[in-house]
Amino acid sequence: MKLCHLLLICTFLFAVAENCLSQSTMVPWLTRSADNSRSGWNQHETILTQAAVESKGIVRATIIPVLGDARGMEAQPLILPNVKLPDGSTHDVMVLPSMANIVRGVDAHDGAALWSVTLDTPINGNTPTGPQKTAPDGCVGNFPTIDCHAINDKWGVLSTGVIDPDTQRVYLVSWISPDGTPQNGKYFVFVLNVADGTRIVAPVLVTGTSGAESYSSTMRKQRSSLVLTNVNGRKTVFWASGTVQETGNRAAGWIFAFDCATNSIAAALATSQGEGAGIWMGGQGLTADDNGFLYAITGNGDFDGKTQFGESFVKVQYTPASEGTKASLQVIDHWTPWTDLVRSGQERLPATKLAGQSAPSEAAKPVGSRMNLSLKDATLVANINERGKPVLLVFPKMASGNWSDEDWGSAGPACIFSIGVCVATGKDGIAYPIKTANLGGTTPADLANAKANCAKLAAPPVWLTMSPGPVDPCPPNPTKLNFFPGGDTAHLHMTPVQFFDPVLKSWTIFAWGENSQLHKWAVSSTGTLTYIAQSNEFASADVRGNPPGGMPGGFCSGSSNGADSNSAILVCTIPYGDANAQVVNGRLLVYDAVHLATDGSLKVLWDSQRFAVTFLFNKFDPPVIDGGQIYVPNYNGGVDLYRLVQ
Repeated sequence: MKLCHLLLICTFLFAVAENCLSQSTMVPWLTRSADNSRSGWNQHETILTQAAVESKGIVRATIIPVLGDARGMEAQPLILPNVKLPDGSTHDVMVLPSMANIVRGVDAHDGAALWSVTLDTPINGNTPTGPQKTAPDGCVGNFPTIDCHAINDKWGVLSTGVIDPDTQRVYLVSWISPDGTPQNGKYFVFVLNVADGTRIVAPVLVTGTSGAESYSSTMRKQRSSLVLTNVNGRKTVFWASGTVQETGNRAAGWIFAFDCATNSIAAALATSQGEGAGIWMGGQGLTADDNGFLYAITGNGDFDGKTQFGESFVKVQYTPASEGTKASLQVIDHWTPWTDLVRSGQERLPATKLAGQSAPSEAAKPVGSRMNLSLKDATLVANINERGKPVLLVFPKMASGNWSDEDWGSAGPACIFSIGVCVATGKDGIAYPIKTANLGGTTPADLANAKANCAKLAAPPVWLTMSPGPVDPCPPNPTKLNFFPGGDTAHLHMTPVQFFDPVLKSWTIFAWGENSQLHKWAVSSTGTLTYIAQSNEFASADVRGNPPGGMPGGFCSGSSNGADSNSAILVCTIPYGDANAQVVNGRLLVYDAVHLATDGSLKVLWDSQRFAVTFLFNKFDPPVIDGGQIYVPNYNGGVDLYRLVQ
């Protein structure tokens, strides 16, 4: 063989080998909870299996710093594999935006710095938002700061962005203020190149009107994550927002559409006319199906089924601009379980309150604050639940005013589009399976007949995060839902993780409520929920039993190698104390997502508590599982990277 032929063969083999080496074991993690259905599940994980985690264990390999903020980041890390940088090198790039508006691109395998950019001045968390009044519990009255417990020292990039893998651009929404005050703060969209962090366009101001409402009329809080859709070749980024003082003047929820072709705000929609209905869902983003419809759960607010959609599951349609017609966003269907005024005993059924007519106002509360109620004169009811366990139900004295802090929208929905069902749940811990094709279009009159209203669901509602005994989850009088089991809250803030269990041959969801255990439920093809198992581990174990316990429950993500039942794991973080009132230590747990323990509980494969691994719990941020690595955002100012022990 001639030498030139040998050289050609060697060159070819070298190129093939180099190409193989450059191919990543990681898959794209482009949006919060992995995909547009917010499943929280990576179906292409080949390294982390049940046997590997249980036999080898995992170890914290490094802590990747997030710069500029003592707490670090509230956004979930995003990953784009095989990105070619300007210097010609190829990396799996992880994007880490801090609350201080410093965005870093790092190597996802070791955290090595690749690039860093600063957006603009974030809000100073210590700046008063209004008259400074301090109540006995520090969280009732007009608040001195955005977060009444002042856990975050900066407020910049609060929501998780989204990456377009085709253009290698990351879209982020950031809170900017020239002097650091929330009063002068505005939101901007930033479009960055994932390869080097450069700005593709100048920052785009978030502004819009809807009916008589203007987004800039008061201080907003944009916590819900971003989502990217591509319908008929039209790429659009959507996100939602709430308001800092959600019972204050002009409080409303908002949804925005950002056209990727023109890099401009295309449409805006308010979910109420200054009567609440904020959207935050524990930081989760809008869910989007393959047809481009958007789904969300709103929080506290007024309801009339026309322009006021407080405490509602909504289906939203986006219509792009066409010749002579502006782009638009519209609520095309909804389902509502009850109204806040009825829940607080201020209005009889059926609801007769005129749209836009406010009840006497109560003190403004930040989104996500502790429920405004009193346990002093609570009513106690003893029950035995279906598992034979005694449960004491504590009915507190409810607050009066515009609306109490019920927040059905404290978590995002688990939308299993293959069966046409979204499971919506929130602070009550009740799961409502809703048909995506026909939500029900609840009217105020419908709420006078709870059974008929619940009959519009795909299947009966169930108690998802705990078992209170023989308590109807859809009672004629919704004030019957105003209790805490054992005096502790059972709120759900994590969006339930979705997984098709190959052994059960059924869709399943995992949910971890406050002061409770992790629960696994099967979801039938018609949306019927069946209890499977729960963990032995409790969230906020150090304070549960000391009413009202702690926030915010657990946050989980899962992974498997396709339908391999032996590869399915679930990774969760929970707080030891009340992570709403203070910065507390966290616990990291890895579960077998399929096979139960000998006692019938969810089987633990690894527990940070056993190995004295400590970190500060991140209040609303789930782990990321990708390429044999587990990323856990902490409140130490970084992201913990775990991998199998070698």
